Amino acid sequence: MDERYRRGYWNCSYRVSPVERPPSLPEFIQIIREVEGHETGWPVWLLLDNQRERKPYLKDGVIECWLKDTALGDFWRADPHGRMSLTRLLQEDVEAPADIGQGKIFGLTLPVWRTGECLLHAGRLADRLSADTVELMMTWVGLQGRVLSAIGSPNRWVTPGRICRENEVRTSITVEALAISDTLPDLVRRLVSSLYAHFDFFVPPEEIYTTETERMRHRVR
Repeated sequence: MDERYRRGYWNCSYRVSPVERPPSLPEFIQIIREVEGHETGWPVWLLLDNQRERKPYLKDGVIECWLKDTALGDFWRADPHGRMSLTRLLQEDVEAPADIGQGKIFGLTLPVWRTGECLLHAGRLADRLSADTVELMMTWVGLQGRVLSAIGSPNRWVTPGRICRENEVRTSITVEALAISDTLPDLVRRLVSSLYAHFDFFVPPEEIYTTETERMRHRVR
């Protein structure tokens, strides 16, 4: 694994069910390509199979992809039975200003964007595999000592000094696949609100979930 993960990363793991007729592995690669999102410039479960060193490969019966030479260091797995996992470096560290340094801050709006993006991906995959239910878990690692920051979100503000004392926060949800698109802000809130609470009981304005998921869907930074 990438040594950079020691500093911090986030993971999304989800399962769609039931999958009564799992596709073949070649078919599943095409499905992954078709359900790739366009919400951000570097989508989740990104396929770069036209680049030799970044192509997915088969291991232990599932598809793996390690974009180790990219800034975000994505590592993902995909099982045609409907199980998916993605690990990615914290963007705050990749883009940290020199005067702040890596491993120091945690972005205010990034969890909303990434969680929303993963939920939408799960909804699209469920549709393609004729699945009804999505079970999704978000994990953030390397949080201890980080300060919640609105850096990169010029229209947001956070009281200085909100520090996380836990190293890892994990949340999960089970939802009907068809409900994801229409209830996205509420689903994101359910997954992210307890993460914010670890930063000295921070409660963001309620509109952050609606506003930021809309911005994410329209790629507005």
